[in-house]
Amino acid sequence: MSHSTLRQWLCTASSGRYLTLLVSLSELLGCSGSDSGGQPSNSNGTSVGGSQTSSETGGASAVARSSGGAITTGGAPSTGGTSGAVLHTGGSPQTGGSPATGGSPATGGSPATGGGPTTGGGPATGGAPTTGGRAATGGAPLVTGGAPLGSGGRTNSGGASAAGGTRTGTGGATSPGGSGGGSSTAGATAAGGAGNAKPSAGCGKTPTLKNSPTSTANQNTLTVSGTSRQFLIRWPTSYDNTHPYRLILDFHGATGKDTDIAPSYFGLFDLSNNSTIFIAPSANGGIWALPTDLTFVDQILTAVEADLCIDTSRIEIEGFSQGAALVWNLACQRPGVFLAAVGHSGGGLAAPSSCQPIPYLGSGGLQENVTQTTQTDQFAKFDGCTVTSLPTAPTGGHVCTSYTGCPAADPVRWCNYDGPHTPSPNDTGKTTSWMPSEVWPFFSQF
Repeated sequence: MSHSTLRQWLCTASSGRYLTLLVSLSELLGCSGSDSGGQPSNSNGTSVGGSQTSSETGGASAVARSSGGAITTGGAPSTGGTSGAVLHTGGSPQTGGSPATGGSPATGGSPATGGGPTTGGGPATGGAPTTGGRAATGGAPLVTGGAPLGSGGRTNSGGASAAGGTRTGTGGATSPGGSGGGSSTAGATAAGGAGNAKPSAGCGKTPTLKNSPTSTANQNTLTVSGTSRQFLIRWPTSYDNTHPYRLILDFHGATGKDTDIAPSYFGLFDLSNNSTIFIAPSANGGIWALPTDLTFVDQILTAVEADLCIDTSRIEIEGFSQGAALVWNLACQRPGVFLAAVGHSGGGLAAPSSCQPIPYLGSGGLQENVTQTTQTDQFAKFDGCTVTSLPTAPTGGHVCTSYTGCPAADPVRWCNYDGPHTPSPNDTGKTTSWMPSEVWPFFSQF
């Protein structure tokens, strides 16, 4: 196609539906003039110059009507194209419908996510008051405050001994020191039978063992390693076979016998106020021997627990001289069986080299060859107490002192007196011994 033909077609097209697109191009090609200068450029053959120009100009009017002409010929839109752009972009209300995107309220509906109140609803998680409801765990005082039961329950572990019977402590050990006052109250609780008593198999049975309520000795016998052995029992005058009683075994000194102890049982029977059963075994030939007499005591406990109503969690032991040394060995070689122990002027048997903690009270006189060091320091060490020199008795008197630093459940106490080798010393000018009033509160606090 020739240049002139193309030019004519473009000029013609510029007046049709392609006007908008091609108007600027037709302008550039010079559609208002002739190719050679004199040729008419439009179809009505209007000749030259001004009138044709006028027609073209009028044509421009047509253009203006179609496209808003001036806007188009204003050319700036074409070159600046911004105007056309505005028509497109001016549709920005759609794209500039940023309200939709600016509808970030939807996405910026971060209130939902920013609804951190839900997640930030830390009150729920911060509802730690539930977990922090330590009130439940803090209720531990009930359990840990009951720790004395647990610690007293130390006696459970030893239940495996030949003596049988499961042992648990009463927790009364929370009254350390065993001084007269408070201990007596604790004793009253024990006397009344604590709710955590461990009844023996003999509860509910009519006794077949013999009772020795007076100085008349009704011996009970057992055969130990082929040898007949004897022991005495004294139970409360109002014995009730449905009530579990505390049991105390008392051991005489070398060359002695059971009647040296019964019926007063180191002066404790009257103080016990019918709350306790007492037993006094006899050594074979008057001399205690290891390990034979450990087995003898095991068999006594088995027989008594099967026949009488005993609180197996409250079995205690007391002894004098060689009997005190037997007490040391029973306490340490039968761990968990005995709740507390008392020894007066112990000696004559080897002392134990190790021991589980156990409450212990010891005594000794200035006029005999015993001291705090040989009597109670060993138990103070076993129990974890602070071992220091304790007060010495005044002339004609006595002094009892508790070791410091002991666990509340395992106190150790030393009684020193100005007197000879005896389990029942008197102060000068006194006709009765002060010792039972020290021992009974010590025992009955547990």
